Amino acid sequence: MASPDPTKKLNALLKKLRSTYGETVADPALEGCPPEGDPLVWSFVFAFMAWEASTSRAVIATKRIHQSVVDYNELRVCLNDELVSIIGDRYPRALERATRLRSALNDLYRREHSVSLRRLIDMPKREARQFLDSLDGTPGFVSGRMLLLNLGGHAFPLDHRLHQALVAEGAAPADFDEAAAWLERTFRVGEAAPAYALLEAWMNDRPAPKAPARTRRSDKGTAPTSGGRTKKATKS
Repeated sequence: MASPDPTKKLNALLKKLRSTYGETVADPALEGCPPEGDPLVWSFVFAFMAWEASTSRAVIATKRIHQSVVDYNELRVCLNDELVSIIGDRYPRALERATRLRSALNDLYRREHSVSLRRLIDMPKREARQFLDSLDGTPGFVSGRMLLLNLGGHAFPLDHRLHQALVAEGAAPADFDEAAAWLERTFRVGEAAPAYALLEAWMNDRPAPKAPARTRRSDKGTAPTSGGRTKKATKS
């Protein structure tokens, strides 16, 4: 028996969310970013904090990070445990998150000789996505969110937290990888950003579900270790 098409459930959910949050939901990523700040790297750090966590927690964590370090170079060289202490050891996946973020920033520095993503602005969207995806430790959610909301490309950011909520509503396929591809196909260019913003606001108001029991294929990158050491994670 074929699985039911989740399109109707997703459309009904989005209609309900529009009545709750309105047609347009502002991106909270740059909340607190000063005029002289680098909006792309700020959003990149925010996306790491928003991965498998609520946006309200991500806003607080991002502000704490920027208040605790002088610049992104200090952030990339700080120890994993130091970054965990900044965002809080009760933050979801705190050590893994810190390890991944530092690995991505260090990989970016090795390639660009600075912690900057400005080159992505003029890069073709497909190449920009490939660049972000290839940064050590960067989850697909982070690169997808950056492409969709900061670089004007087409993507649909999905982490296990959002996926579980959509599956519970019957609004996405049960398989994570299938759901990620389906969501990106379902929305046309220009439709994905407002739809994702609504779902992100919805997730911010939902109770946090239990963390996934194991790392999936989509969560590539570096595995957490204590202190300042990092190691590459194997793909499952």
